[in-house]
Amino acid sequence: MMSVNPGFSGQAFIPESTAKVQRVRRQLNALGSDAHVEVDGGIGPENALELVRAGAEVLVAGSAVFGGTQSIEQNVDALRSALTLTV
Repeated sequence: MMSVNPGFSGQAFIPESTAKVQRVRRQLNALGSDAHVEVDGGIGPENALELVRAGAEVLVAGSAVFGGTQSIEQNVDALRSALTLTV
């Protein structure tokens, strides 16, 4: 599911998307589905764990990895660090 308005990279995350992830995960669970919930748009270290806790299993993080002033490796490390906190 998109967590920004489709169109271009670098948009801010829409906060209401977290509740949408929870709702979709509950619906899939109720149906007995093992489908993965993927979230794309505005993903970064500041919201990655929140989305995983809400039920997302796949996070698409373009600008968080390839943008900013840090190296790609540092950006990936920041995402990994955010996700290694207690889920």
